[in-house]
Amino acid sequence: MPDIALFPSASHVLPEGKLEITITEHRYQRMLKESIEGQRDFALCMRSEEEENDETITRIPAIATKVRVVDFNALDNGLLSIVVEGKTKIRILSVRHERDRLLIADYLPFRAWPPTPLTTKHQCLVEKLKLFFATMPEIGALYPISEFDDLSWVCQRWIESLPLEVHYKQLLIAQDSPALTARFLLKLLDNHQLFDDDIN
Repeated sequence: MPDIALFPSASHVLPEGKLEITITEHRYQRMLKESIEGQRDFALCMRSEEEENDETITRIPAIATKVRVVDFNALDNGLLSIVVEGKTKIRILSVRHERDRLLIADYLPFRAWPPTPLTTKHQCLVEKLKLFFATMPEIGALYPISEFDDLSWVCQRWIESLPLEVHYKQLLIAQDSPALTARFLLKLLDNHQLFDDDIN
């Protein structure tokens, strides 16, 4: 059974999503080096609200995202900033620590959402997402090529961005399709709650 290194994060990324993260600790520098050298992949996992300390973390929400590094930049403070792209979802089976407290997991692949054509009733989700990207240019700049005609892509970008509790995000991404997420987002729009405080 394959294993994979884990990077717990309060920010989330799903397949085809992109996220900029800063590598600060030696264990994550090792994780990155091993990934670049092809020794072991790594995945971004959601940090459970009950787990505050990476040093003792043992419970990880079940679904994580295997990623690859698409860009990196040395910061003035000597740290390294990298941009990762989500590749595939995985289901975490068990978690353990290595000697430097790097989290390692046994895992299995998890089903991906199929490409889903956008319908007229979902167009509002696209327009709101475009507006969100425009008001958050540091995020919008990560997507010079966007797939606004694919409901799966649009819904996954919303899940990454929405300030939802982890167990709700896990519920949405565990579905076989974006249908539940789309209904949830449309309901938020009907209630005028979808990032209104940040966008308007």
